[in-house]
Amino acid sequence: MAFNLIIIPLCGVTGIICFVTGAVVQQYISYKRIKSVMVNDAYVFRSRHRVFNAVRRYCWIIVNTDTSALFQLELLGKTSKNMRASRLPRSEREQEIWVGTEVSDIQDSYSAAEQFFSWVRLRATNFARSIKNQVRCNRNALSAESQQMITKKDVAHIANIMKYGFPGMDEILIYKNFVVSFDRRNRIAHWVCEHLSVDCFSDIDPKTLHKPSEYTADSAIPAMFCPTMRDFRNSDWVGGHMASPHNYKCDFVSFIDAYKFPNIVPIHRGLKTNIWLRLEHYVRELAFTSAAVYVYTGPLFMPQRTTFRNWAIRHHVMGLNTVAVPTHFFKVIIAEQKDEEGQVALPFMEGYVVPNADLDKDLELRSFQTKIRDIEHFAGLKFYDGQVRDQRGVSFAHHSQDYHTN
Repeated sequence: MAFNLIIIPLCGVTGIICFVTGAVVQQYISYKRIKSVMVNDAYVFRSRHRVFNAVRRYCWIIVNTDTSALFQLELLGKTSKNMRASRLPRSEREQEIWVGTEVSDIQDSYSAAEQFFSWVRLRATNFARSIKNQVRCNRNALSAESQQMITKKDVAHIANIMKYGFPGMDEILIYKNFVVSFDRRNRIAHWVCEHLSVDCFSDIDPKTLHKPSEYTADSAIPAMFCPTMRDFRNSDWVGGHMASPHNYKCDFVSFIDAYKFPNIVPIHRGLKTNIWLRLEHYVRELAFTSAAVYVYTGPLFMPQRTTFRNWAIRHHVMGLNTVAVPTHFFKVIIAEQKDEEGQVALPFMEGYVVPNADLDKDLELRSFQTKIRDIEHFAGLKFYDGQVRDQRGVSFAHHSQDYHTN
């Protein structure tokens, strides 16, 4: 009998200790996970106020109150509905009288279980506050770090690539040798701009001889807006590069940047290995004969006639992430050449629009030339509109396909 009197309370105390320990551990693990997501996921970080509101559902948040006063207010909240939405008495004297005359009596009338759950709600309140403070510190640290990262060198680097301006300003992503404007709705780029350097065509980094087996995501884009390799499997389209990795065989970092999803679009296999490859090769050859070449590349969604008077834009999507498949692609080339005195003359511009389909291999590149203003109309972009000169006698012969498909 005496043995049972010892065992039963001991088991009860052990159970309570295990329950409390499990609750604390679970709370700690949840805090770590939420903190990790907030730090790593930019979308959650920007929407952190929603997380705070979700945590507040488990407790009553009262600003500018200490811990004891909050605990006392929670106990009194059950006796008066108005007290839940009210605040503490304004004067300190009223607060002392109010707490001293009523709280002690109410605490005695509550059971240990009710007081324990009130303590849990209080812990949840402190938990919400700690997350808020931690995220605020991380935000301040990130803002300070971003300010330090924006240096004169970075500004000069961006200005070197974007010499002829930004066609659009939707979610700009800066890479080492090209700039991307990303379209979250379609999960592909609006446009990609690159400045081609002849020096990079002569040198080859041995690391770039082997291309990556898969495309990689960019941490700057929330996961819900980024495609995955699963979207490209069992599909009629393959991944195409807006900025060709063959333009950066001399630099492994830039080569890997070209394999990130913001630079990848669904393209027909027949187009990628023929006309599009020849067009990329033509741009590289143009870089050898020019002082500088700037290339804007992007997708187009062209309308199709449905009836005599009506038009509609129809395109496919791939995978669970609904990655949009463009109907066409465009390239806008801005080339600079030096005059007899060695000065950079006015640039000339060329525009190309290519259907995203398997085309005849014998077609000339000249047949895909179009007006820059037509590309602007359908792409919703605005390219360089300064003074340019006409380029005559450009060779559009079939270029050698020494570059393998990427």
